[in-house]
Amino acid sequence: MRFTEYGTIKKKAHNRFALIYPDVYRAGNSNLGLHYVYNIINEKDGFLIERFFSDFERSIETQDMLKNFKALLFSLNYEYGIINLLRILKKNNIPLLRKDRKDHLVITGGPLNVNPFILDDVFDIAFIGDAERSLVEFLDIYLSLENPKKQIEEFGKIEGLYIPEIHKENRIKRRIEKLEYHPLYEPIQWGDFEESFNKTFLLEVSRGCRNRCSFCLTGNALGPYRERSKEELIKIVKEGQKRTKFERIALIGSDMPSSLDEIIKSLSELGFQISLPSLKLRDINEKTIPLLGQETITLAPESSEQMRAKIGKFYKDEEFFEKINLIKKYSKSVKLYFIFGLPGEEQKDLDEIINFIKQSRKIIRTKSSFNPFVPKPHTPFEDHIFDFAELKEKMKYINANIKDVKIEDLKSAFIQYAISVGGRDVGRFIIEAVENDSNITYSSFKKGIEKNEIEVPSKEKEWKRIEVSV
Repeated sequence: MRFTEYGTIKKKAHNRFALIYPDVYRAGNSNLGLHYVYNIINEKDGFLIERFFSDFERSIETQDMLKNFKALLFSLNYEYGIINLLRILKKNNIPLLRKDRKDHLVITGGPLNVNPFILDDVFDIAFIGDAERSLVEFLDIYLSLENPKKQIEEFGKIEGLYIPEIHKENRIKRRIEKLEYHPLYEPIQWGDFEESFNKTFLLEVSRGCRNRCSFCLTGNALGPYRERSKEELIKIVKEGQKRTKFERIALIGSDMPSSLDEIIKSLSELGFQISLPSLKLRDINEKTIPLLGQETITLAPESSEQMRAKIGKFYKDEEFFEKINLIKKYSKSVKLYFIFGLPGEEQKDLDEIINFIKQSRKIIRTKSSFNPFVPKPHTPFEDHIFDFAELKEKMKYINANIKDVKIEDLKSAFIQYAISVGGRDVGRFIIEAVENDSNITYSSFKKGIEKNEIEVPSKEKEWKRIEVSV
């Protein structure tokens, strides 16, 4: 297969870091957070960073081996990344436990670090929150040290870093930054390797969310809502054009600004097709949808009308169908996302969801997916118990009453749950399994809980040491 990237950075430097996304290239290279780290470190004199993915065991930039890099930076976005991180270290003969490693600094970052304690025995440093400034401060101190691993305490003065060796009981404040920086060198694939966003420049329009839905990590823990102006966005795109090659622009953000239609219009006038991976209902109007030209529009009704109100999404079904009828004029299909197993959910809520899908299908081609609810730390629903047997019955009920819907595997979701609201014991349980080349399955987690080897959810809730701000 032909591998062709534009926007790749290749340089020489004394301090060589590895940037690892513990999943496939298709997912990882479409992650904007990865591009932030890639740009910030490569912009610094004396440093370079090269990318690794689970399907690229040698670096993209120079085909070098992971063990030859001084610091290993892992981007943690999903729970399975924890398991994959450990497997990557094992495969490269790098000791999993911090106390056994002499040569490599293991560093983590990403939204999963709202509960970094799962890997407390593994990493040297965890970046908590926005890293645009803390990463630069880290590099400045790193340059001044003779042996950064042995002088780890020197990094303790940086806000937003959690260092297990020195922060024994401390509370760690999640770092929040203004949206002043944006990566411009985005490696974009033009060969045969598919990405989630094909030939697309990822443009961060906003960060955080003005809604605080009870189930959602973003609105409850990932910082206050911030947005960029239309003028800033145009400038970023024009500068990005000088450094990489793209046909489309994907607007990234959980919550779009009220001036969205003006932003889309202005960026379209630069000659690019604009896409939005997800839209809130209020973003859909006669001005916005025609400008997008997307064949499929994604919506997240989440649950029944009554359940939506309980979790903090105050949209009525009729409002959704009004927008779906509008979408029909300009797009070929809609994709609907639902969650089942939310606290307080009853069978009538499932019936309403099923009827919602059937009604949507009468209007437009409709794809629907169901995800079992996985509680997240720092949210009002963090104490909810993932009842596997109950969810299995609900899954059977959905399958019996509507065809051609996608339902996420319950066993996989249970493992996500155990990692999401687990503590250090869950981390040690996974470390032992990886060290012994054991399978990590729903059954192994279930046995671990039954034998009191692990506690899920964690009663200690050590993640409360992380001070989040909204």
